[in-house]
Amino acid sequence: QGPLLVAQCQLRLELLLILPWTPATDSPLRPLPGRPAHPYYAQEHEQQLRMVRPSTIRVEVPAVPDGYRLRQYGPADEQAYNDLFHLAFKDEGALARTLDRTLDNGFFVIEHLASGRLVATCVAERGGWDSTPEIGILGWLAGDPSHSGLGLGTLAAAQVTNRLSEEGFGRPGLKTDDFRLAAIKIYLHQGWRPYLHLDDMRQRWTETFERLGKRLRPEDCVEP
Repeated sequence: QGPLLVAQCQLRLELLLILPWTPATDSPLRPLPGRPAHPYYAQEHEQQLRMVRPSTIRVEVPAVPDGYRLRQYGPADEQAYNDLFHLAFKDEGALARTLDRTLDNGFFVIEHLASGRLVATCVAERGGWDSTPEIGILGWLAGDPSHSGLGLGTLAAAQVTNRLSEEGFGRPGLKTDDFRLAAIKIYLHQGWRPYLHLDDMRQRWTETFERLGKRLRPEDCVEP
């Protein structure tokens, strides 16, 4: 546990160092004993970033690490899910809305077997943006920072990406925040692309790519 905890703390510190924002001292997130919350940053933009995946090709799904179990959310998971959710997100009442939109067999959770805790999640949802038709949505990718470095977020996101493909969504979407670089890195690796739906999106994505050590190219983006 000692070396793993040190590595996890170093990873979190590295992510802080490359972000141009200062974490809020009055975070609305809810850490638990032995389970730190993610750093919280106030959103500086009214509109979130958006991404689309213009493909139905399945992505590779990593193996589930020893000591963990990938499964579907069940009614008995409500408290465990909310504990995990509020390590990453402040949104109240999100679970009920999510359950209303979730595709069949689309609510993925990863359980830590020794503790029984849920430590990662991602959801395949029905839905659209604004007045757009239903496009399929990847929602609420979250991981417990005390279990970082194991690829659990990549695993959960891959399952949702493939579930959306199985449902026949040819260009599903997602929303994210500029500071969620770890999640954005996962999405890009799985074929999700920046969606330039507002005038400032190209500049924001250019800055995001720079923070990831990349250069934004015209072919990386999708326009409405």
